[in-house]
Amino acid sequence: MKRALLIVAIIAIATTGAFAQLTFGLSAQQYYEEDANGDLPTMSEAWADFRDGVGVYAGGFGELIFGQLGVGLSFNQQTFVDDAYPSGERDMWNYDMNVYASYHIFGGRAFIDPFLQAGLGVWAFDYKNKDEAEVSLGTTLTDDPLMGTGYMDLGLGCGINLGMVGIFVKGMWNIQSQEPLFSQDNNPLPPLDTMPFKWVFGAKVLL
Repeated sequence: MKRALLIVAIIAIATTGAFAQLTFGLSAQQYYEEDANGDLPTMSEAWADFRDGVGVYAGGFGELIFGQLGVGLSFNQQTFVDDAYPSGERDMWNYDMNVYASYHIFGGRAFIDPFLQAGLGVWAFDYKNKDEAEVSLGTTLTDDPLMGTGYMDLGLGCGINLGMVGIFVKGMWNIQSQEPLFSQDNNPLPPLDTMPFKWVFGAKVLL
């Protein structure tokens, strides 16, 4: 699944890069469950968590925008450090790789840039440094994650662009796939429950 998403992104870049506007940047994602009342955190609550470093998944993205339509690839992760192994050989991570399409209502370079977005992603959990983990554990690990789930996300956001730089925020609803991901040996991977909502804050460069 990860390779399929990457191939889609590479093809999109190869076929439209000569004609499209390229943007890339950094992003921080905050994932949430509904509270006891069925409510999700507001943007200001998510921003407070981001400032405090609570639950931050850090990463980056690249997007090609052709007129009002865009296609992008994002990758965000959170590392879980095992203090018993200070060299990092037992560190774990959750990662979220996502290929998405976007519709920029006023165009990707507009000063005020409201947009809609939909994508397909993989949410996974694994050792972060596989080669080092193999030595530390004394066993062989495959390239497959220990746990993983596919999902679709839908949402909307808004950005502000000033020349070649911009900032944005978006809220995305995650819909977990009912079909399992499969390993290279065609065995189903243990599922990883996908958080139903994420706030995303980002900054970008427009070329």
